[in-house]
Amino acid sequence: MLIVKKPLEEFYKNIMDNTMCTALIAAISACIGALIPSLFSYLGKRQEYKNDRTAKIEEIRRKEYCLYIETLQAMINEDNRDNFLALQKSTNRLLLFSGEELSKIINEYYSELVERTNENTQLTLEEQIEYQTKIFNTMRNEIGVDITKLKKVSMVRAGF
Repeated sequence: MLIVKKPLEEFYKNIMDNTMCTALIAAISACIGALIPSLFSYLGKRQEYKNDRTAKIEEIRRKEYCLYIETLQAMINEDNRDNFLALQKSTNRLLLFSGEELSKIINEYYSELVERTNENTQLTLEEQIEYQTKIFNTMRNEIGVDITKLKKVSMVRAGF
């Protein structure tokens, strides 16, 4: 009887080991099966959030870029304190929302305007055209209007 009992014990032990292994594999599979949809859902929502955020920033940029150009033109048409303050506010908003390259150009241009104003001098026409061309081309690039660079942008004073 001992001879028969030993193989039966091993048989039951193997069955229990196989059952435990099968149960463990099933449990792990169920956990992975539950995690995968949750992970894809999370990643999808995260991407949707990024896309929404990017779209909102682009919308703000378009508005601020147009406002800046209008404010700059008003400043060119009539150089007074109110127009300069409006340009200052518009510049600050651009520094907040524009990309790295445009922020650098706008900041440089504004700093140059302030410096020249403090010296009671003005930028030369060539300097104005150079800054304005850089600003327009960078704005166009950032909002994806066209990759073709404008050769020369010259905002002129309205002759009233």
